Amino acid sequence: MAAAGTERLLRQAREVRDEELGQFCARASALLRTEEPGPEAVDALRRLFLIVAATKYGRKLEDECVDLLQTALGPPPRPEPLQLLCAAILRETAPRPGLSLSCDCVQSPRQLSLVASVLLAQGDRRQVRSVGQRVFQVLESRQPEGPSARPLLPVVSKVASLAPGSFREDQANLLSKRLADWLRYASVPQGPAPSGGFFTPRARQPGPVTEVDGAVATDFFTVLSTAQRATEDQWLNVQAFSMLRAWLQLGGPGAPDTDDRSEQEGSSLSVLSAAASTGRLLPPERLREKAFQYCQRLVEQSTRRALRRADADLQKACLVEAVLVLDVLCRQDPSFLYRTLSCLKALQARLNGDPACVRVLLPLAQFFLGHGEAAAVDAEAVCRQVFGRVPAEHFHSPMLAFEFVQFCRDSLPLLGRHLGLLRRSFPGLLQPLSCWPGTARPSRPSSWRSCPRWWTPARPWSCCTRCWTCRV
Repeated sequence: MAAAGTERLLRQAREVRDEELGQFCARASALLRTEEPGPEAVDALRRLFLIVAATKYGRKLEDECVDLLQTALGPPPRPEPLQLLCAAILRETAPRPGLSLSCDCVQSPRQLSLVASVLLAQGDRRQVRSVGQRVFQVLESRQPEGPSARPLLPVVSKVASLAPGSFREDQANLLSKRLADWLRYASVPQGPAPSGGFFTPRARQPGPVTEVDGAVATDFFTVLSTAQRATEDQWLNVQAFSMLRAWLQLGGPGAPDTDDRSEQEGSSLSVLSAAASTGRLLPPERLREKAFQYCQRLVEQSTRRALRRADADLQKACLVEAVLVLDVLCRQDPSFLYRTLSCLKALQARLNGDPACVRVLLPLAQFFLGHGEAAAVDAEAVCRQVFGRVPAEHFHSPMLAFEFVQFCRDSLPLLGRHLGLLRRSFPGLLQPLSCWPGTARPSRPSSWRSCPRWWTPARPWSCCTRCWTCRV
């Protein structure tokens, strides 16, 4: 029933003509002109957002409406739902020439994240660099007791992916240091209960966080730790893991960089020698070490039996991301390879007969394909299991079909050494494509408004809302 209702709303939104869209813009503009826009303005903006987001092509809004949407993102502060909708509508209509938005004077992290999301959606490289510098200025000047830095971390990750050379070395080292601290040293007790007033009983001391099986957590906090009330550093821990793999790929050896660093070679060598002499790790190396410990902890937590289905699904998603992060670490620093092999071999043996965890076999196969020769591991056994089980038993799952096709495309250079395995698996390899033809469409770069997160199942076959692969 819910799916049918959603499809009906999307169909109605796609059928809205330009004249009707102008009427929606006029109503939203009239409500935004009031001194204190209320629930009616939020409802009108929600309808307008549905109309502009329901189609794969851009819808043009009136200039007056766009100006009022920009004004709502500036001072004085407006209600948060209203600003979120204004930013979402402006992102959906990007790129749009003549925007007057600027983040130079924005101090609030939440407001800066909204303005930055609109500016990044325009696709101007110079603007991307200026947004990145402004975000780092706010991060560096933020006091510990000040507002949370959480809204700015997705902005940093997006800027780094759009323009890898936007940050200076000292800025990248600063963020690497903070990410390492957030990953490894988040507080273990839960957050305090909100105060209920004078007549409420005295609040008890907050208890420790628990594991997914209900046991008290005895190790450091991770995204798989559960708490009724999370503290600020625990939320930063979750956010840091969300952007960890992308940051490692952009900041590791061989990462794309547009700057000429030949002048810095001498200073880099001197810094490396000084760090080696003192026995201290540089921020990127320290981040890789903490990321390795974090992923090992996630693999250990995945052995626990979750009490809730949502936690069990989160365990599988975290396993997929942990294996992908370990793959990046081993490619950047081969010393991690032999520390990782025993862990992943045990994981592969544990998941071998579990049909619920077949999704984790794809990154495991990719890892063993990439590092099998260096570690003397037979990757063909894992690939044989993947090519045998996924197309035959799980072709009806659109998410697995998409990830399987993506795995085959990404691993083509490595699969060339296992042509016999591909021949034996043919034509069963085509079964996911026959059920979900949209999975064969090449992936397009994701925009800010539809950036896929690591915990979000990809849905490239659903073209109803400008999904991140089908956008044209």
